[in-house]
Amino acid sequence: MAGAEMFLMYEDGEGNVTVSNREGRGHTMPLLAEQDSTVLLDGSGVRDGRMIANIRYTNPGDFDLSGSSDWIMATRQGASLDSTDPNESIAVHDSHSAFSVDLAQALIPLDANPFIDLNDDGNGDSDEPAPPPGPGAVRTQDSNTNNDLILAHGVVLTIVFVVVYPVGSLLMPVLGRWYIHASWQMIGFSVMWAGFGIGYVVSRRLDIFFDQAHTRLGVLIVALLGIQPVLGILHHLQYRRRGSRGIFGYVHIWYGRALIILGMVNGGLGLQLAGGSNIYIIVYSVAAGISALAYTAYTVVKLLMNQENK
Repeated sequence: MAGAEMFLMYEDGEGNVTVSNREGRGHTMPLLAEQDSTVLLDGSGVRDGRMIANIRYTNPGDFDLSGSSDWIMATRQGASLDSTDPNESIAVHDSHSAFSVDLAQALIPLDANPFIDLNDDGNGDSDEPAPPPGPGAVRTQDSNTNNDLILAHGVVLTIVFVVVYPVGSLLMPVLGRWYIHASWQMIGFSVMWAGFGIGYVVSRRLDIFFDQAHTRLGVLIVALLGIQPVLGILHHLQYRRRGSRGIFGYVHIWYGRALIILGMVNGGLGLQLAGGSNIYIIVYSVAAGISALAYTAYTVVKLLMNQENK
């Protein structure tokens, strides 16, 4: 998120954590920011597989301490970074969620480390974590809805561009029935717009609509496909009048082929943007690759056969 102030946390390889201040600059790795305003307090570390960072932040100028503050959290599963470098390279996150902090409830009347139990003399030397102050100070927000929408968007448009459109484009030369070809492709066309609508909703929620290569290319592809049915009708009318394929036929065929391939490529960009795991990327790449290869092979063979028949 461009302009966001970020606190990154990862294991340092020595039983503790590294906290790094970063500045968001969009959907790329955030830049290292001034580190002096963040101090890691006692009680931080790695316990039972959980990273704990108790932080004193000395530059709360933008916080209204009497109100609520909204936060976004993102995580990535995988091997530990095991680094003490605050400028360590990071990969895109796997999942995210949101929460808010009621700063009025989170305040404590002590000038001490609030994250560890205080000794009898109140000096706070114990390393045991203290109970969180201010019950109800943190309120989490369910992010499952957005994740479900992203999944639905990806599944629907993968089926359309990897299966429905390529198969539909082969129905006409294989079966020779234009109405079967047209009906099949119009079903895919309708489903495509449903998938686009889902993507539009979630991209607006995440504030990335027309802000990334995937969203820009996606809008362009569906817009260009909007005239494909018109080209198909013109091709059909011209074929009936001439008894052979004309200019509209060639445009309709090659225009559609190009957009199908672009749609497959954009699916890969979508997986990258969503931070898809390697297994999803591999499965999609294999499926799209097989579909594109089979489609291209059939097209080449068909062209060669047509050349021989001339």
